[in-house]
Amino acid sequence: MPENHRRPVAVSRRKVLALTGVAGVGAVAGCLGGDDDDSDLLNGELDTVDVDYDENYEEEMNEAVPSGAVNPFNAEYIFNPYHTSWNQGDAQETSFEYLAVYSTEEGEFLPRVAEDWEIDEETAATRVEISDEYGWSDGSPVTAADFVTALKLQAYLDQGIETYVDPDDIVVDGDYAFELQPREGYQNVEEELWLNQWAETILDVSEAQYGEFVERFEDAEDDDEIESIQQDVVSFEPEWDEALFSGPFVFVEANEEYADQVPNPEHPIARDWEFYLRHGQAEEEAGLRAGEVDWEHNDPTLQDLPEKYDVPPVSFSGQSFALLFGPEDEYISSSPQVRQAIAHAVDFERLVDEFSPDTPVDPYSCGIDAGYVEFFVEEDVLEAMTNYVPQETDLAAELLEDEGFTLDDGQWYTPDDEPWELNFPVGDWFPDQAEMIYNNLDQFGVGIDYYVDEMPTWQAEVEDDSQYDISVHLNYGMARDYHAHADLQEELFGPVRGAISETGVLENEVEVPEVGNPDGETITVDFEESLNALATAEDEEEVMEHASELAWAHNQLLPAAMIHPWSEHYWVNAGEWDFDLESDDWLTSNRIVHYFLENGLEPQ
Repeated sequence: MPENHRRPVAVSRRKVLALTGVAGVGAVAGCLGGDDDDSDLLNGELDTVDVDYDENYEEEMNEAVPSGAVNPFNAEYIFNPYHTSWNQGDAQETSFEYLAVYSTEEGEFLPRVAEDWEIDEETAATRVEISDEYGWSDGSPVTAADFVTALKLQAYLDQGIETYVDPDDIVVDGDYAFELQPREGYQNVEEELWLNQWAETILDVSEAQYGEFVERFEDAEDDDEIESIQQDVVSFEPEWDEALFSGPFVFVEANEEYADQVPNPEHPIARDWEFYLRHGQAEEEAGLRAGEVDWEHNDPTLQDLPEKYDVPPVSFSGQSFALLFGPEDEYISSSPQVRQAIAHAVDFERLVDEFSPDTPVDPYSCGIDAGYVEFFVEEDVLEAMTNYVPQETDLAAELLEDEGFTLDDGQWYTPDDEPWELNFPVGDWFPDQAEMIYNNLDQFGVGIDYYVDEMPTWQAEVEDDSQYDISVHLNYGMARDYHAHADLQEELFGPVRGAISETGVLENEVEVPEVGNPDGETITVDFEESLNALATAEDEEEVMEHASELAWAHNQLLPAAMIHPWSEHYWVNAGEWDFDLESDDWLTSNRIVHYFLENGLEPQ
C-alpha cells in the first residue's frame, strides 16, 4: 500500500477543539474562514424548517417516554455531527437514517436506505443504489447527492475514509445511485473492510445544508484554505428547528420542560407509527423506579425495579472496555509477563457481574471485539488463548517473580528493590470499575496512586500524552467499524493510544509462540505487514489466517486487557408495550431504533 495512506486516522475531539480555538465552537460560529460570499450559511440565519406533521399528535398518538435527557431547547444540542455540542447518542440515532446497519448476530450489514450495491472484484469500484422512498423532514427527497455530501465531508474532515478513497472519486450516478472508486493502492482491499468504510454511513447532513462546504473544499487551493473551511464546518450551528431530519423521528417541540419527537412524515416506515417520543419529563434511574419511562439505555446494574421492566438481548457497539497499559512504568512497558500479571491479579469476572450484568466477558483479549471475533479468528486459536478474566493471584505472583520482582510483607518490590507503585488516573465515567481494580491490586500488594478526574480533563492531561501506568476506558478498538483490521489498526497504530505508534508498549516486529500453540516454537510477527495482508486478503480463508495471527499476538503480549464488549443494554416497559424480547432486531448498533423500524411499537 502507498506509504502516505497506510494508517487511517479519525479526527479527534482535540482536533475539533483546535479548529474552533480555545474559546470553543459557540464563540467563533460565523467568524472563521472564507469571505462573505463563501460563507452564506455562517453569516446568515437559517430558516425554520416547515414540517408537515399532525399538530394534534398529543391527542391522537400514544406517548412513549425515553429516559435520556435529550432536550435540544436553547441550543443545548447543535445538529451538526462535527460540532462539539452534537449529541452522538439517542438524538443522533432517532433523528437520522443509515445507508445500512451492522448486525452483530448475523455478522453482516443490513440495508436501510440502501437497496443494493455492487463491488468490482478487480478494482473494488463500488456502485450503491438507494431507495427513492425516503424524504427529509421538509418534504424534499433523500437522494444520492445527500450521501455523496456526507461521504465527501467525512473525507475532508479526516474521518478515515479519505485513506481509502479520494473525495473526488465519490460521485453521484443519477438521483438514486452513487459510486466510489478506491485509491490505486486500495483497489485490492478486502471486501468486508471496504464495506466498513462506507456501508454504515449515517445521513446526518444534507446536500441542501452542507453542499456549500463540499463545493468550497473542492475549490480549495492549499492546506490553509482547507483548514479554514474545516473551521467553518465545525462552527456551523443549526438548532433543532433549523435542521433537516432523514430518520424516523423529527423534533417538533422543545421548551424548558420537555422536547417531543414525532414520526417523520417523509419516512416510509415511521410515517405509519402511532406513537411519539417525549423527552425530559422523566429520566434515567429515577424515571425507571417511578415507572414513568418506557426504556432506559445502558444502565444494567439496577435492581428492584417495577415488574413491568424487562431486558431484551444485548447488542454491541464495536468497542470494548479495557484496562490500558501505558508507557510510564518501565516494567509494564517492556514486559508482557508484567502486564499479564496485573491482568491476572484483577477479578474481571466480578467487575462485569457487578457493573455490566447480562454482558458477556471477553475471554480472549485478542484485540478484536468479542461481540464478533468469531467471524475473524479460527475457533481452535480462540480456544488456545489465555483467558485473563478469572482472578488468578498465584499465577500473577509467579509471573512477577519470574521477572525478578519480590514480595516482602505484602508489598511487591521491583527487580531494583524499589517498592512497586503505579500511577492510575481515571476519567469519571468509570469510578466504580476503577475502584474495584484498585482494590484488587492493592490487596495483591501493588502500590497504587489512584485518582479520578473529570473525563475531559483525563482526556486532555492523561490520555492525549499517555501519562499513566494503567488506566481504563471503553473505546478500545474502532467503534462502529466491525472488522478485525479496524480494531487492530486503531489499537496498534491509532493516534491516541496506539501500542506501537504512541505508547511504545509493543514493537512492530515481535516474537510469540506459534499461533494456537502456547508451548510451540517461536515465530516472528510483523504487525504492519500482517495488517496490510489482512487489508488485502482475497478470501475468507486468508482473512481468518491473518486475523488469527494478529489476534494471537495481541493475546500473548497483552498491550491492554480487554474486559468486556461495550454493550447497548435496555430496560424496556414490556408490561405496557408490545416489546418482543426475543427478537434479533435488537442486535445492531442503531440502538432501539432499528428494533422499532422492524417491529413498530404498540401498547399491550
